[in-house]
Amino acid sequence: MSRTFSPKQVATAIGVSESSLKRWCDRGLIRMEKTAGGHRRLSLESVTAFIREQGRSLAHPELLGFPVATGQTERSLDAARTCLLDAFLQADEPLCRTIILDLHLAGHSAATICDQVITAVFHEVGKLWETNQVEVYQERQACELGIRVVHELRYLIPMVSENRPLALGGTLDGDPYTLAVTMAEVVLKEAGWNARSMGHMLPFETIRTAVERHRPGLLWLSVSAIRNEDRFCDEMHRLFELANARGTAVVLGGRALQPEIRRRLRYTTYCDTYQHLSDISRMLLADINVKQQPQ
Repeated sequence: MSRTFSPKQVATAIGVSESSLKRWCDRGLIRMEKTAGGHRRLSLESVTAFIREQGRSLAHPELLGFPVATGQTERSLDAARTCLLDAFLQADEPLCRTIILDLHLAGHSAATICDQVITAVFHEVGKLWETNQVEVYQERQACELGIRVVHELRYLIPMVSENRPLALGGTLDGDPYTLAVTMAEVVLKEAGWNARSMGHMLPFETIRTAVERHRPGLLWLSVSAIRNEDRFCDEMHRLFELANARGTAVVLGGRALQPEIRRRLRYTTYCDTYQHLSDISRMLLADINVKQQPQ
């Protein structure tokens, strides 16, 4: 998918004249850049932000690299859940993309989309798999599709400066589930962090190295599986001690962190929803910004 477009391409995509589009650029309604030759270029993020803010529709979404049906699906969260469940199980990638894109263009936050649609749908997929109503390959296929559509959502959220506070995250050794980490990265990016997923199946020692080397303001860990509870708790204690000494907030989430395990751990906060992650991360970011202001 192209990341930048000419005013003519964008104007045709949203069904307006090129002169109108250029006036909006000049008024600052759409962020633009100029090439060395003086030509206007518009990023995909700035175009989608304009569509969200102004409530615009798409006449030719394919010109922006979107599925041709973008803008035509039901944008309510309830309807999106039903449609997305069927689309995931049928491996209908264009429809999966369209549903998530339409929710984003309708103004729903990344946290809302992740909590109320994607996570809710995968709970249903899990129930169907546990009761043998779907095959293993369908569940795995749905996970792969989920990761791809969340990555696409990530590219629609405006980029933050590399000078913004860094957030690092991933899953631990023995935990192969990557979708939750991918969604957390998107939510943190939307909250204003320079968010970067380190991947999955990470040994504790390499996470400690990353904290030492990069000094992130926030470290998030998604914990969906634990191999050995005693070792996990001991390693988490070491990690928290290091992170705390480096000024890094440790944010945990994941279904494996039941209350009895959390009582044995030290961490900054536990998030059971992406909305909670968004809210907490914004508060942490505000604290960092205050501390960085000159006295």
